[in-house]
Amino acid sequence: MDVKFLEPGGDADFLVGTTNGFWGSLNGTPSIATDFVHGGHQKSIKYPLSQSAGCLSKTGTLADAGSRISLYIFINAYGSSGNINVLSLRNSSGTQLVNVRITSTGVLQLWNANTAQIGSNGPTLSTGQWYRISIAYTITSTTVNSFKLWVNGGSLLSVTNATLSAIGTSIFAVGNLAGDIIDLRSSDHYIDDSTSLTDPGNIWVTAKRPNANGITNGFSTQIGSGGSGYGSGHSSQVNERPLSTTNGWSMVGAGSAVTEEYNIEAQNVGDIDISTATIVDWLGWVSAKSLVGETGNVIIDGASVAQAITTTPTLYTKIKGSTTYPSGTGADIGFQTTTALTTVSLYECGVIVAYIPAGGSTPKRRMFPGIAR
Repeated sequence: MDVKFLEPGGDADFLVGTTNGFWGSLNGTPSIATDFVHGGHQKSIKYPLSQSAGCLSKTGTLADAGSRISLYIFINAYGSSGNINVLSLRNSSGTQLVNVRITSTGVLQLWNANTAQIGSNGPTLSTGQWYRISIAYTITSTTVNSFKLWVNGGSLLSVTNATLSAIGTSIFAVGNLAGDIIDLRSSDHYIDDSTSLTDPGNIWVTAKRPNANGITNGFSTQIGSGGSGYGSGHSSQVNERPLSTTNGWSMVGAGSAVTEEYNIEAQNVGDIDISTATIVDWLGWVSAKSLVGETGNVIIDGASVAQAITTTPTLYTKIKGSTTYPSGTGADIGFQTTTALTTVSLYECGVIVAYIPAGGSTPKRRMFPGIAR
C-alpha cells in the first residue's frame, strides 16, 4: 500500500493555489478559513457558495485497482432546495464517475455520476459538527465493482456490482460540485491505493515546520529581509505562513552541487502534539525555482529524491513511505542542486504527517512564536 495524497486543510502553507499549494486544480475561489476548524488545527478549507464552482481536486491520486479516501467535513448549512455532490471520483479528463451526495435533508448517498443513485441511503448528517467520511473501492468494469463508505468508522454503506457509466478513476475532488449549494469545510485529507476495501482508520493530518539548520546549509544568499521570526538559522525564512516568495535562501551554482538542509520541529512541538500518536506516513515538500530549469534532489530524512525544478516558483511534494517520524539528525527536509551554473531559490519547505491519535482522543494544540492565531 502506498499513500498518494496528504493535505491537512490549509495548515501547511495557508494556501489552496494550484502552483504554490498542494491541490492541482480548483474551480471558483476555495479559501482558508478559521471559523470552523477540526481538533487542534489552525485552519480548514472553505468552499464558496456557488454551484459547480467551488471545489478543489487532485489528479493521479485514484485508481480503479483500489483506493481509500479519508477526510473530515463540517456542514455549516445545507442547500435550501436541492442536493449537492461534495466528493467526486473522476477520470483523467475530469468527468464525474462516482459521487458522494448529501441531500437537502442531510442524507448521505452514492451516485453514478449524476444519473442514478447507487445502493440505498446512508446515514443522515447534521450541521454544526465534524464527520470523518471514508471511502474504499475497487473497479474491474462498469458492472464489476465494490464500494464501501463509512461515517466516523461506522454507518457502513456498501454497494457491490453497481452499473456505472464509465471507469478509469484518477482525480479526487471535494467541495460544491453540482446541484444546490452547501456551506462546507474540509480538513485532514488522506488517500492511499490499498485494495483491501477497509476503512483506513481515524487518520488526522498535520503540518510540521523546519525550525533549525541542518547538517549543511550551503545556500548563502538570503532572499528578502524578513521571515517568520520562528526558529533558528536559515529556518525562519523558509517556514513562513502564508507561504511567501518574498523571503527564502538561494545560491548561484559554481560547478558543484550545493545542499540546503533543515531539521523539523519535534513531535510535541508545533500546531498539534503528536508525540503519542501512531504515524501512518508523511511527506516532504519544498517551494522552489531555478533560473534555468534543472533536476535537483529533494532531501527527505536523509534520502535524496530526484525532482525537476522549473523557472516558476512551484510546490513539490514527495511521500516518504515511512511510519517513523523524521529523525532530527540534520537532513529532515531540504534540497540539493546539480552542478549547473544557475541560481536556485528555496522559498519554503516542511513536512506533512498522517497519524492516528492515541486512543482516538483529540490531540492538544501547541503554542509557539511566529504563529498567527
